[in-house]
Amino acid sequence: MPHVARWSSSLSVLVALLAAPAATAQYVFVGPASDPDCDYTTIQAAVDAWAASPSPDFLAIYVTSAQAYTATAITIPTPAASTGLAISGGMPSCHLQAANGHVVLDGTGNGGVPVITVDGSVAGDEHRFEVTLGPFEVTGGHVPGNGGGVRVRGNVVVTLFETDVHDNSAVNGGGVSIEEAVAGAPHLILVGNQAPATIRDNVADHDGGGLYCTNATMYCDRYCAVAGNQAGVDGGGIAQQACGTALYPAPSSASDPEVGIRSNTAVGSGGGVWASGGSFNLGTSTPLKPVPVSGNHAGGSGGGLYLTGVGTGSSLTFRGVHFDDNSAGGNGGALYADASLLMVDAPIVVNCGRAFDGCPRFKGNHADGAGGALALAGDASLLAWNAVFADNDAAQASLVQVAAPPTGVTLINTHVAGNHGAPELLRSSGGYVDLRYVTIADNGADDDALVRFDAAGIFSANNSILWDDNGASSGVVLAAPTGMTFNVDCVLVHEDGMLAGQPGVTGLVVADPAWDTSGTYPAGIYAPGADSPAVDACGPGSGNIPDLIGTPRPQDLPKPDGAGTFDMGAIERTPDTIFADGFEVP
Repeated sequence: MPHVARWSSSLSVLVALLAAPAATAQYVFVGPASDPDCDYTTIQAAVDAWAASPSPDFLAIYVTSAQAYTATAITIPTPAASTGLAISGGMPSCHLQAANGHVVLDGTGNGGVPVITVDGSVAGDEHRFEVTLGPFEVTGGHVPGNGGGVRVRGNVVVTLFETDVHDNSAVNGGGVSIEEAVAGAPHLILVGNQAPATIRDNVADHDGGGLYCTNATMYCDRYCAVAGNQAGVDGGGIAQQACGTALYPAPSSASDPEVGIRSNTAVGSGGGVWASGGSFNLGTSTPLKPVPVSGNHAGGSGGGLYLTGVGTGSSLTFRGVHFDDNSAGGNGGALYADASLLMVDAPIVVNCGRAFDGCPRFKGNHADGAGGALALAGDASLLAWNAVFADNDAAQASLVQVAAPPTGVTLINTHVAGNHGAPELLRSSGGYVDLRYVTIADNGADDDALVRFDAAGIFSANNSILWDDNGASSGVVLAAPTGMTFNVDCVLVHEDGMLAGQPGVTGLVVADPAWDTSGTYPAGIYAPGADSPAVDACGPGSGNIPDLIGTPRPQDLPKPDGAGTFDMGAIERTPDTIFADGFEVP
């Protein structure tokens, strides 16, 4: 019979028990028949007894590592009275002790059903129950439907705690499928602690190689990864329709490159994630522990993320995300979106660090079409703050493809260098381009314009450096048709052919920026040197916000003593350590 829970060495069960309503928490053991302390020999038998019990108690099922679990097919129904259960693996025998064993739930040979099925089949808050699964592996589920490893439907909250769902397959949701049912919409939580919650190396014939979601909600609390999954159509890692998703994958205490959305592939769009409708937010609040969206590939658009109709009329937040080395056969090497305001920034009250490690970043992404980093269509706009764009390439717009009015792109405190392959960095179909404290430098000789408008729009820039290191002979700052509107002040450029004399254009400086070559900054980072005309050249522009690496603005150096107090560009020069007072002569 169930034991009254006194303590637990399994954090997943402890968390579940603490969260349970005010009813007595109990536990049982599953293990070999040869162990007299085991209450059941199969997980399903323990689940069936829990589901049929008239007790409201929350139950913990401890699954021992003393036997193998093959041809596993566990069905968890709506219980008669209980508030929920936790199934936890790892104890070596059937008594409470350190969970240092390893449990694998292997569905191979189970008849083509999910390894674990959770059905919340009864509507109403009073019938909504909780299920916590893990830590253990879920593998070998091969299903001619949805959810090879885990399938969740209806009125239930499911937590995967340090659960490794891998090498499963299905039509949709090779690893996990979470679906609305008549009884209600489920909620899925991924959480890790000593190890991540992982959905990896699963395959879907259609959508969602790792995870498939319809009309439900998903949340990654910390330390989770969706990696190495494949989809025959859309969403190599995740495919979701009308789901509300918030993912915060970074570990809380230590950096781990294995978290995030990585190395997923889709034959169609959304190598990492394909999302339609609903919402999708991704990020971290942990300083210098960015979230990687890296190495994903889509045969269509959106190598990292493909967002269509997501967050319509609102905003989506991507905080401290590194979009690295994603690729698309269509548009948007890292990200494609056609709705909402995309907000890309660093963790709250955290600067990027001197090597830009803490910055949101778009690096090494590729698109066969437009937008090496991002392609914006429809009603999508971008606000990027404290961001770095490096080494992205595309056939058109190596940086960002901008849609038509009233949408556009605003870059603040942003560093742009090393992008290549296209005739321009930013290309607009008439949507606004607004550059504030932006540094553009060393983006190769293959562009003939830094910014290009295919239709008249609004071009704004202040306190910025827009520089082509190959000079005016290789391209212009701006290529645009007549009818443009300009709001430009205090900008250093390599040529001013399109800007000079235009209404709304003041404070242009055509000069070499004289970059810092002292070795103070890492390679690839462009900051004004001691004699740069960009130093102390401007008024406050967008305000006295700290620069990209956290230096307060303005520094207002005594030497050189420019006409203003603020520098141009993303990085504010600091005083030289020897000649800071401006009186010594080197």
